[in-house]
Amino acid sequence: MVFNRDLSVAAIAAYARLLAPLPEFIIVEPLTATGVRGVRYALEVEGPHRVVMGDIDKCAVEITTRNINLNKLTGKARVYWLDARELLLATRSLLEKPPLVVDIDPFGSPAPYLDAALSVIGNHGLLAVTATDLAVLEGSKRRAARRRYGVDLVKAPESKEIGLRILLGYIARIAASHDKYIEPVLSYYTDHYFRVYVVVRRGARKADKMLENSIGHAYYCREDKRTYISDEPPSCISYSKPERIGPLWVSAMNNASFIREVVSELKAREYLATAGRGLSLLRLLECESSLEDRTLHVSIDQIASFARSNMPPMDKLLDLLRSEGYVACRSHYSPIAIRTNAPYTSLVKLLLASV
Repeated sequence: MVFNRDLSVAAIAAYARLLAPLPEFIIVEPLTATGVRGVRYALEVEGPHRVVMGDIDKCAVEITTRNINLNKLTGKARVYWLDARELLLATRSLLEKPPLVVDIDPFGSPAPYLDAALSVIGNHGLLAVTATDLAVLEGSKRRAARRRYGVDLVKAPESKEIGLRILLGYIARIAASHDKYIEPVLSYYTDHYFRVYVVVRRGARKADKMLENSIGHAYYCREDKRTYISDEPPSCISYSKPERIGPLWVSAMNNASFIREVVSELKAREYLATAGRGLSLLRLLECESSLEDRTLHVSIDQIASFARSNMPPMDKLLDLLRSEGYVACRSHYSPIAIRTNAPYTSLVKLLLASV
């Protein structure tokens, strides 16, 4: 998880510079294990005046304590032997003010911890969440998805993006139950996990507006090999019956201004071994951010299969889309995936023309 932690350092540093309502704030990491992540936040991010860590495993707490002492962070970082949810709820009495950054990085699903995290995070705070239960979120385990996230899923070609949107939609619905709303600023899939960063703000009316405008459904046309975000069931090209997916997040998942700030933070940290990889990912996400509102990425092999065609050169197809006036870029979900605002029928036509 080195890449995850490296990008997290840059993302929280970007939040501190761009979005944090206070110059100093508290970070809570309730699933700390050895404390590596929390210690790095205390050492590498300007902004936190305290990092609170916790773990239910006594051995993990002992190791984290040693790491705190080795890095001379006794006055800045502290670890508690508590269940993650207990620690989050205890911050009300342990801390003099609400935490502005909460990082949920579990092994498996983050679902059990999100209600507690969203109940205690401060106004304009940053919630960072990792999910590794991809089989559930992508639709391979439909019953588990219904139990854990309250959604209906099918396994679609765009399953990675669907899973990311399911996770964001779940976070948004939990936030709304606390009269809060979210703004995703960085969301991505890599290395077999999802990672999202959302700014959490108070406001019942805006929470209602978020639920109305940003939570919806997608529909999978199985014979078309394509999924659509739509308020109503679409008419599949093959005239097959669309299968409903959701509820999920249907608005943009990334913020271009925030991404540019993360890029600056990564460039300022040349010591990070994964900085180059992070910059490559962020460049793709910045391009995709302008096209994420109610659109999904598409895999070129799926379109070629539907059109009974060979795979075209990616760059040739992208150039052809742009020459027709559409916005198009590569997608980070797959080397053979693109994101564009071109209608599906036009995309198929242009794919055939670029072979």
